[in-house]
Amino acid sequence: RLCATPSPPSPPPSPPSPPSSPPIAPPAPPIEFQVTVAGGSYPSEVSWTLMCSGALIGSGGAPYSGTLSAPPGECTLDMNDSYGDGWNGDQWEGAGNTFTLDSGSYGSETFILIPPSPPPPSASPSPPPPSASPSPPSPPPLQPPPPPSAPPPPPPSPPPSPPSPP
Repeated sequence: RLCATPSPPSPPPSPPSPPSSPPIAPPAPPIEFQVTVAGGSYPSEVSWTLMCSGALIGSGGAPYSGTLSAPPGECTLDMNDSYGDGWNGDQWEGAGNTFTLDSGSYGSETFILIPPSPPPPSASPSPPPPSASPSPPSPPPLQPPPPPSAPPPPPPSPPPSPPSPP
């Protein structure tokens, strides 16, 4: 008689692997932008601070000109005037925004700092790549011949006229 050799026990199934978490997106690169503060009558009264995403990005007075760098997100510009009569024409310009303190000693403006959009594709369309073998222009598609015209129907015959009285 044949002796069946017992097969070795199969290894236990491996436990299911935990679902892989989605990769964490790298933080958006900071955006650099020029800031100028100028144009007013009493610059020594002017001061400002810029906070973006909870971090102090910059502060200064007037005149001011510099490059700031901040992550994309919400920014708040706090504007102060030590005399209390507004910025008298000074303007804070940066990241595509222009703000001023029209009156009083304090004002605040909020804006969203967004990354600059990529440059638009060039206006001139690029020529199609040359093909390996130049193909002759294709002839226009053939039009089917028009259907033969049917002969016009005969005109209706007039009704027979009644016999004329004698």
